[in-house]
Amino acid sequence: MFKSIINGMRFIFSALKISFKLPKVNKTLESEGKDAAYDEAMLITKKHIDEAIKIGKINLDITGTENIPDEPVVFMGNHQSYVDIYMLLKAIDRRVILIAKKEINKIPVISKLASYLQVLFLDRDNPRKDLIVIRKAINILKDKNYDVLVYPEGTRSKSKKMGKFLGGSFRIAQKTKAPIVPVVIDNAYKVLEKDKRIKENVNVHLKILEPIYIEKLSQEEQKNISSILKGKIQKELDDLNKTTN
Repeated sequence: MFKSIINGMRFIFSALKISFKLPKVNKTLESEGKDAAYDEAMLITKKHIDEAIKIGKINLDITGTENIPDEPVVFMGNHQSYVDIYMLLKAIDRRVILIAKKEINKIPVISKLASYLQVLFLDRDNPRKDLIVIRKAINILKDKNYDVLVYPEGTRSKSKKMGKFLGGSFRIAQKTKAPIVPVVIDNAYKVLEKDKRIKENVNVHLKILEPIYIEKLSQEEQKNISSILKGKIQKELDDLNKTTN
């Protein structure tokens, strides 16, 4: 328990260090624009991610990065834990805009960092605002060399079991024809969510699957894209559990 408390304090300190670096990012924003500020903020974020992985002694296994096409994509995957985004950003070196719940924006340091990373926040209580967020994500894919990351479950499962995939998440790919890149993560919930404290030496697996091209699907498959994506992710989770158990 004492070791867990120490690790928790180390994690908080690592996150707090971000706040001292943000004024420099703001200067970059004013002098060079949003893209340069994003890149600088992402470097700061990735340093924090490296520290977090070291603190938790996370054994991260990454496979499938060769499946990401050389064009803007929509990353979509299962959502077990707050650390999922850490693992994906560790795995890829691309500009990606996260779509997240508005509650995250209430944390002061995270809120400021998120503004530089151009995070889009959903308000589940206000469908009209959610439509605005979806439109912004569509414009990002059409007009900028950025990817979009959205978790179709809408919240963390905190387990190996996936929740229902929300249909609205798929509008971005449907409207832009951007390929959907499935992201499978397993055991991430054990790092933090399972015992409400940081657990060391967890084997976390992140696998990126082959892209799904909407325009190559039949009309019936397009209607069932949610089930198709969930099925692909579930199969990989089942396969991972067969090999690791």
